[in-house]
Amino acid sequence: MAPRAARRAAGSASLVAELDRLLGDVLRSVDEVLKPPHPTPESLHCLHRDLRRLGVGLSIWQELLARRDRELLRPLDARLRRLSQLVGRVRDRDIAIGLLERSDGKAYPPREIRRLERYRTRLRDDARTGRELLRAFLRAERDAHLFDRVQESFHAPLPARRAADLPRLLARSHEENRDRLEKAHRRARRRPSIGRLHRLRIRVRGVRHLSEISTKVLPEEAAPFPAVLRQLQGDLGRLHDLDVVLAGLEREIRSTAWAAALRKKRRRQRRRIVDRLEEGPLLAAPARGPGPRAVRQDLRPERP
Repeated sequence: MAPRAARRAAGSASLVAELDRLLGDVLRSVDEVLKPPHPTPESLHCLHRDLRRLGVGLSIWQELLARRDRELLRPLDARLRRLSQLVGRVRDRDIAIGLLERSDGKAYPPREIRRLERYRTRLRDDARTGRELLRAFLRAERDAHLFDRVQESFHAPLPARRAADLPRLLARSHEENRDRLEKAHRRARRRPSIGRLHRLRIRVRGVRHLSEISTKVLPEEAAPFPAVLRQLQGDLGRLHDLDVVLAGLEREIRSTAWAAALRKKRRRQRRRIVDRLEEGPLLAAPARGPGPRAVRQDLRPERP
């Protein structure tokens, strides 16, 4: 086999191996959620994360497929995204319950404590119902061979020209992610609203997932995801959790001291993030080159 063809085959084989690994993570997380009697918040978190990572991998794979195979995969990808959305809704209830549980023992007025206990009971009932619906959807999709059909798509033959374009495809994906992240950063710096900070969180997460996949597929060209950007993602995630919980509060809970404490915590978290965004650009200027290193990430602020 010629060197060029060998590199092309090795790149596509590495991508298929990574997709198989990502799908395997999803299947293990599905099994954990379906184990009786009650999925833990940790198992739902893992499933949510694994479905998102697989979605990023599938978006790359679809670009390489022939049109017919791409059209076959697209509705399967949509079904995976729907499952991810269902998991996210249940996790929102878990986050609110966790915050309520950490309020136990606080010196709130007895009347407020009773209100919080009633609210926590309703949230637990909603979470239990959401878990059962999610488990039913997961069983239905598994019985309908959703995951088997996704895996079958990994064996579809790739057009030779597209298989050879994998390095350029990854580089282009990195560049597009970089542009979206920089735009989200500029908008969040100008006006750090709830929606704009949430969009920035999504863009940071997208850069991270693509970087992780590139490191597995083209390790000699991929740049690692910066630890500081990972920390920013965590901070944005904690802020988003507070935003979701506060937005979903029932009217009788909004005036409690517990809700006021959450709003204060959110203001501190938001201030911390805004100060970090003011330090400078999230990404350094890209290095020259055709591969993913051309969009190397760096969080060091520009010198004045």
